[in-house]
Amino acid sequence: MTSGAPGAPIRFVAPSEVFGRIAEASRIALSAYTLEPRGEMVRALDAAADRGARVAVTLEGFAGRSDARDLRRVALENAHDLRAHGVRVRLGAGSGAEVHLKAAVVDGTAFLDDRNWAACGETIVATTDMADVAAVRDAIDGRPRDAGSLATDKRSALEREAEAIRRGGDHVDLETESFGPGIVATALRERAAGGAHVRLLVNDHIASERRARGERALLRELAHAGVEVRVSTASEKLCVAGDRGWVGSANATFAGDQMTDWGLTVDEPALLGTLATTFERNWTAARPWRG
Repeated sequence: MTSGAPGAPIRFVAPSEVFGRIAEASRIALSAYTLEPRGEMVRALDAAADRGARVAVTLEGFAGRSDARDLRRVALENAHDLRAHGVRVRLGAGSGAEVHLKAAVVDGTAFLDDRNWAACGETIVATTDMADVAAVRDAIDGRPRDAGSLATDKRSALEREAEAIRRGGDHVDLETESFGPGIVATALRERAAGGAHVRLLVNDHIASERRARGERALLRELAHAGVEVRVSTASEKLCVAGDRGWVGSANATFAGDQMTDWGLTVDEPALLGTLATTFERNWTAARPWRG
């Protein structure tokens, strides 16, 4: 996915650009919820450290979580691998915050990923805006804060998404991987009740997981209110509402706990067009919700 002029402060970029920049950078700071062991990103970070780059990585450590034992094992495996190459690794964001932020600062550019740094199928934002880059660097270090249109904690990210929904046009399109009660669901319900055409696309794990019964009940409630719901295998998190948009890694769920995450308000036409095209492609490939 690419959009925006090459010199623009904010652009959508392909994963290949991120890996290419890492291969040449002198300083790299990266965070992720989890990374694939010996996957392309881990290998790229190892190689960067081997050639002398300063590399720091923050991963969620899953300490004390019996429901995430396998993820804890993966985190420790990745930490051992990276440290063996001289990478500075921290498990956990500090200050009690859970790491859900998929972000990197590569020399002077910040990259924001909606998943976990896979080699394909990603929505990645690149920004060279100095305030954005500083905010992303702070969030990777465990100090999330806002910077204009960018939020780096989940609560603020979802507040921006809800604001885009409420203040957007008569058509609202929203896509999320996970879905649950919260300010985004409330905003969708209010817009549908007010006569807006609202389309909601969710990942199909909601249709299959036993623990998602509450989410399915919420989807039925929204469908009754007039929201058109479909399910798909896609996992983007985005919203387009008239001349306003939002993209991020924050799922449209409850945001009560402290969590590093990101969400970006979008109003530049080329970027909005890319979001709209992505949503329409995923919507067309999806199937109607039969809750």
